[in-house]
Amino acid sequence: MLEVVFSDSVKGSMKIAKNYDEKSMLSGAIGYIGKKPSKTELKKHFEGLKKHFEGQAVGGDSQDVACIGFALDIGDISGEFDGIARQNFFQKVWGRFDFDDNEQEHFFHNQRKDMEKLLSAAINGTPIRIWKSNIPYSTCGFYFICNVLRNIDCEISVVSLPEYKQVSENEIVTYSDWRQMEPGKFYQFLPLERQLSQSEKRMFSNRWCDLIMENTPLRAVVNGKLISVPEDYYDYIITKNIPDDDFLMARLIGEIMGNYKLGVSDSWYALRIDKMIEENKLIIVENKDMSNPYGKILKKVMV
Repeated sequence: MLEVVFSDSVKGSMKIAKNYDEKSMLSGAIGYIGKKPSKTELKKHFEGLKKHFEGQAVGGDSQDVACIGFALDIGDISGEFDGIARQNFFQKVWGRFDFDDNEQEHFFHNQRKDMEKLLSAAINGTPIRIWKSNIPYSTCGFYFICNVLRNIDCEISVVSLPEYKQVSENEIVTYSDWRQMEPGKFYQFLPLERQLSQSEKRMFSNRWCDLIMENTPLRAVVNGKLISVPEDYYDYIITKNIPDDDFLMARLIGEIMGNYKLGVSDSWYALRIDKMIEENKLIIVENKDMSNPYGKILKKVMV
C-alpha cells in the first residue's frame, strides 16, 4: 500500500505512523531543571505523555509514502510540475528564505522521486491510498493525481479528513488539515477509507484540466468546490486584520493563520503584503530583524 500525502510534514508523520509503536515513543530518560519533581508530579507528567503518545500503527513499510507536495493551489500550473515556470515560482514565493540552487534542486529532486514512486505503484498494481483534506493545496494535489493516473487502471482509495471528530461526550476536536494529526492517530481514520471509482477519477481529472486552461495565479475551495480565483482573493482577510498602529509583519501573518484555517501558506500572505507595500498601502517603519524574513515593522497608510 502506497500512502500519498500533500506536504513534507505529513509525509514525515505518516512514515512514523506506518510502524507506530507507542511503547518506543514513551521510552527514554526524563530530564528536569531545578528541584526534583515529586512522585505525584512525575506520575501526572507520565500520564500526560501516555495520553499524548497513545496510538496504533497504520501498517506497512515506512518507505511506502509519497508526498505530492507541489503547492499547486498557487502559481502557474500550465506546464510540468517540475518545469521552469514552477521552479521560478518556487523562487518567487520562498526565495526570501535564502534557498540556494542546491536546496531548490534537492526539493524538486524529491518531488520527482515521489512522482516516480506513485507511477510505479500505479503501473505495478500496488494499491494507492490518498490522504486528502478540503484545503486548497491538498484538493489541488488530489485532482492533479487523478489527472496523472487518468489512463492507468489502478486501485485508488481515499481517506478524507472530516471537519471534526467527537472524542468524548463533552469534547469535539476540529480539523482543517492532516498536518494537525499526530502519527499515532492516523489509524483512527482508516474506517473512512473508500474506493475511488473510475468515473470519479475522470471527473476530478476533467476538473483539473479546466483549472489548467484557466491557469489563474491562485485556486481556492469555495463552498466545497475548487475554483480559480484572482491573486488578491485573500487580500480582504489581510486588510481586515491590519491594526491602525505599527505592527510586526510576522505577528500579522501568525494571527491570520491562527484565526483563519484556510490552508494558505505564510509565504503567500507575505507575498501579498509585499504587494501592498509596493502599492503604498503599507509603509516600512523599520527592518527590525534582518534575519527574519517577516521581521519588518509596518504601518497602514491612512487615506
